[in-house]
Amino acid sequence: MSEKVYRTAIYARLSKDDGDKAESNSIVSQKSMCEEYIAKHSDLELVETFVDDGYSGVDFNRPDFRRMEEAVREKRIDAIVCKDLSRFSRNYIEGGRYLEKIFPALGIRFIAINDGYDTLTGDPSSDSFIIPFKNLINDTYCKDISVKIRTNLDVKRRKGEYVGAYAPYGYMKDPKDKNRLIVDEYAGDIVRQIFSMYKDGTSICRIADRLNELGVLSPMEYKISAGVHYDTAFRTGGTAKWSYKAVKRILTNEVYIGVLAQGKRGTPNYKVHTVQAKEEDEWIRVEDAHEALVTYDDFMSVKVMLGRDMRTTGADTEDNLFSGFLYCADCGQPMIRKMVPSGKKRYYYYVCSSNKRHEGCTAHSVSVKEVEAAVTNAVKDHVSDVLDLTESLEYIERLPSANRVVFNYEMQITKLEEEIERCRRMKLRIYEDLSDGVITKKEYADFRNQYTAMLDEKNATLERVRREKKDASVSGDTERAWVTLFRRYEGIDALTRRALMALVDKVFIYEKHVVEVSFKYGDEYRRATEFIGKNADLLPLAQ
Repeated sequence: MSEKVYRTAIYARLSKDDGDKAESNSIVSQKSMCEEYIAKHSDLELVETFVDDGYSGVDFNRPDFRRMEEAVREKRIDAIVCKDLSRFSRNYIEGGRYLEKIFPALGIRFIAINDGYDTLTGDPSSDSFIIPFKNLINDTYCKDISVKIRTNLDVKRRKGEYVGAYAPYGYMKDPKDKNRLIVDEYAGDIVRQIFSMYKDGTSICRIADRLNELGVLSPMEYKISAGVHYDTAFRTGGTAKWSYKAVKRILTNEVYIGVLAQGKRGTPNYKVHTVQAKEEDEWIRVEDAHEALVTYDDFMSVKVMLGRDMRTTGADTEDNLFSGFLYCADCGQPMIRKMVPSGKKRYYYYVCSSNKRHEGCTAHSVSVKEVEAAVTNAVKDHVSDVLDLTESLEYIERLPSANRVVFNYEMQITKLEEEIERCRRMKLRIYEDLSDGVITKKEYADFRNQYTAMLDEKNATLERVRREKKDASVSGDTERAWVTLFRRYEGIDALTRRALMALVDKVFIYEKHVVEVSFKYGDEYRRATEFIGKNADLLPLAQ
């Protein structure tokens, strides 16, 4: 009886982690070794070669491995030769399933040269112990490499080292240290202009249009023009233009205030390659990791405005100074601007959005000129009050500490942390109220938005107080950052969008044209007032 000749396929694999660090591990070496082995065995006839170059052995979703499976099912091959078991698989469970169940069921002869394994001539009793053990070692090796890589990346992230493949727009990798970001002067200026335009009241869509009109390259096209081999799912045409999403990504990225937030996405483990988004509390955030392009206060102001309703009516095409600032004092909904033509003139006024949608409330109608005059006067008065307050603060803080009640940063931080925790509890409680049918879905959404806004405001205040405490401990400077901001607008005579974003939180409109302004840094102002009150007897006027 003639000897059976097996139609044989060579399978070779090399992962990115293996690299090309040794000739014995290279694809060429694997193929050569397998070809030589087949040539020495008359019962093997080489019919096809399959190569997966740059693919991990952890799973079997490899292009040429899948092609080899098709060849097996179509009965074009009935034997497979590999250099060793690790080239075939580094997955203990799946590798064992193929070797012990799938291949035997399909009548496939499998040979791993360096492991001395041949399903035709091997001893089933010893193979049943040795082969699974070798598969387990290969699997463990892959797991060990994965853990080391993940640990190394986490260490770098916690040290504030940048580990991304590409630098964010506005930055470049330092030629002397690839894990450090430095400012790209040209792109950095574009980022500053984007924040500046938004602070001046330009909408995101108009910013994108303006950049396109000026011929400014979008972030992706700028990278490509710099010679970076870069591609992304955000490309929608031949040339990527500035878009609403591109501008908003910049306005919301805290990398521009010097914060590195990394580890936002990842795979659960070394066997699962599907990238998943992580919860925000799992991110690794490092402050002051690199030079900031915008100030913290500007970034937070923009963040607040991005969360507000900035829409206007269809007929209203002029810039809206108060867009996102005006709210009905009774129902809490945004006020919207309307325009009424009269001959060649146009008259602008604000009305409650709830009333316009016929959802109750009254119109609270007030003209734009009335609002502008009231807010301008309120800003002037508040700036003057803050500067008067500052004189008292500076006088008290120049006195020896033994003579005054010290401004207690720690107490203020603790107080804010308690308020934040209380807001979080209340936010959780409204979900329970929704589940119990106590409130409607609309009421739940309104309450949730209110508590979210409160949490954002309290967290921003906490961050400012911590920064202020840090600056005071380093420099010994008694002037507070928020006071410096108000001092910048001393003598203001005309209201601007930039002044509003810097100083004003919200403007509330009551019936009968009554306007109330809620200023930013209200907690700081209140604490400073309390501090002065505790030391009032030390002031010259009190003597």
